[in-house]
Amino acid sequence: MGIRFVLNRPRSSQNIGACARALANTGAGSLWVVEPLGFDRTEAAKLAAGADEVLESMRVVRTLDEALAECVDVVMTTGRPSAGALAPDQAALRLLRAPGECALVFGDEVRGLTNRDLRRAGAVATIPTAHKSSLNLAQAVMVFGYEVLKGRGIAAPVRPPPLDTPADEQLLSLLRERARELLLAAGFLNPQQPDKVLDELLSLLRRAAPTRREAELLLAAAAQVDRTRVR
Repeated sequence: MGIRFVLNRPRSSQNIGACARALANTGAGSLWVVEPLGFDRTEAAKLAAGADEVLESMRVVRTLDEALAECVDVVMTTGRPSAGALAPDQAALRLLRAPGECALVFGDEVRGLTNRDLRRAGAVATIPTAHKSSLNLAQAVMVFGYEVLKGRGIAAPVRPPPLDTPADEQLLSLLRERARELLLAAGFLNPQQPDKVLDELLSLLRRAAPTRREAELLLAAAAQVDRTRVR
């Protein structure tokens, strides 16, 4: 059980190294990197400043789906205004109280995370700023890492342990795709823009925090409906 600090398609090897240093400073979690563009370990090591262990254990994956697959909660960061966004200390406590592996996701240095990425988050977090909304990637990782370090002293479970293993991102993504097929076939979703309503339904499911068995029951129900519908 732990927190994954996920960098989604970072553009700078030195920023990756600086993020590794931030995680070595705070011990906040493990470093995961999705498709780093032109990654150069030598360049990363220049800014890691001795955080070799974090760099060595860094997981590099091809897609965001791979980085989030086993996670039971996902918080994504943005510099854009977002209604209901968590502050860094609130995000840290949420992740520390998660009943399993969880992730904190950062976008690239130029565009950040897309609106589509943000819609698949369990929650969105932002760092309050004064005159400029964007921070350097490593600065953002340090802010959240420090809040996790600080939060470990006060984080206590606020809900009883689940009766079963929580549904992870891989299972919820599969459920989303099955629901998409059925609801498109039933005419419930707009074929030109199916994702907006679908993401709202998935957001409702995330708030319910289903167990793995509950998600599997929904998948089984969807399969039965698919087998019996008129084609």
